[in-house]
Amino acid sequence: MPTTLTALRDRIETILADTSNEIWTTTDLDEAIRRALHAYSAANPRKHITTLTITTESREINTSSITDIIAIEEIWLPYDSTNPLEPINRRAFRYWKDANIAYILSHYIPQPGDIARIFYAALHTINGLDSATSTTLPDEHTSTLALGAAGYAAATRALDLAEQISIDRQVTDRLTTWAHTTLQRFHAELHTIAILAQGPAHVPLPPLDKHDQTWT
Repeated sequence: MPTTLTALRDRIETILADTSNEIWTTTDLDEAIRRALHAYSAANPRKHITTLTITTESREINTSSITDIIAIEEIWLPYDSTNPLEPINRRAFRYWKDANIAYILSHYIPQPGDIARIFYAALHTINGLDSATSTTLPDEHTSTLALGAAGYAAATRALDLAEQISIDRQVTDRLTTWAHTTLQRFHAELHTIAILAQGPAHVPLPPLDKHDQTWT
């Protein structure tokens, strides 16, 4: 079953040995979850396809209506949903995320009424976090996310303690070391997840021999 924000907090509190929230508040944990979720999404983003209808003749396509977008991977333009595979008009483009603009570089200038089919990578969501109503990451990756969030929470706490003169320096150093080690494990797991997400390498098959239809 997909995890929820409440369930994920419980797992992080267990890792941090703070099930009563005496040290880390739920606000602290939620911010740590956001940081871990963004790192996870960069390694293994959601893959989505959407369409946008062009309203003006311009090379600039406004993408502000696409939520949680990380990057655009491909654009088909113009796109005909009644005959989606013929032809496939892939267009070269540049994407400026901060401006919510995809700029078409090809000779074709988008026309009013054109439909652009956009393939994009998106952030993952956790049910209950920042008004999200669903959890999109696989169940088997929840432990990795909890580990990362715990590491970020510990790192933030260590920084806060380092600024307090009355705190034993050894306590701060131990927490800093634990946070660093935990985040190293988190990023190592993200690296593995990213590799697996790419799937097996594609090796093209050799051509058939024209005489006997066997592999050459």
